Amino acid sequence: MRIFLASASPRRHVWLKARPWVESHDITVVPLNVDESKVMDTSDVSRTVEMVIGLKIESARMLLNENGGDWVGIVSDTMVEDPIRKIPMGKPNDSNQAREMLTTLSGKSHKVWTCTGILLPRDEENMIYTESADVHFRDLDADTLDSLVESGSWIGKAGGYDIHGRASKLVKVVKGSEITVLGLSKNGMMALQEILENNATS
Repeated sequence: MRIFLASASPRRHVWLKARPWVESHDITVVPLNVDESKVMDTSDVSRTVEMVIGLKIESARMLLNENGGDWVGIVSDTMVEDPIRKIPMGKPNDSNQAREMLTTLSGKSHKVWTCTGILLPRDEENMIYTESADVHFRDLDADTLDSLVESGSWIGKAGGYDIHGRASKLVKVVKGSEITVLGLSKNGMMALQEILENNATS
C-alpha cells in the first residue's frame, strides 16, 4: 500500500520509516504549500491546529485523488502553546524571534498540540486526531541559550526547539506522548497501523 506523507518534516518521515509495520509499504513525501495565516485563531491553540489540518486535508486531496489503487495519506501539524499568553508559538522567522521564544519557555511547562489527519481514496469523511502533551523546559542560562540560538536548531521548529535535536537534554515530556511533540498523533498512528495491517490481510 502506498503511503503519502504530506509533510516536509524529516522527523516525521524518519519516525514512520522506523516502524516495523511500515517496512513493506512505500512512503512518498508530498510537501504541501498551505497559507496557515488564513485560519490562525489566537484564542484557542487546539482549534487553530485543527483548522490548519482542515486546510492541509483540502490541499492533499486535490493532489492525492489523482492516484489510483490503494493508498493512505497523512497530514499533520504541531503547535507550541505560549505558557504565558496561551496563544500559538509558530516557527521563528529569525534568530531574534527564536531567542524570544526560548526565553519565554525557559524554566516553564507548556503544552504542545498536534493534529494528524488520515486520508483514504474516495472517502468523504476524514479521520482527524488531536492530542496535547505537557513539556517542561529547564532553566536556560545565558551560555546555553546562546548555543541553542547560534546552532540554528530552531529553524523550522515550532517554539524554536527540537525534542530530538540540540534541546533533547533540556526538555522533558511530563504528560502525554513524546510522539505528540515530535509531530504526529499517537492515536492517528495507531489508526494508520490498523489500516496497513488490514490491507495486508485483505
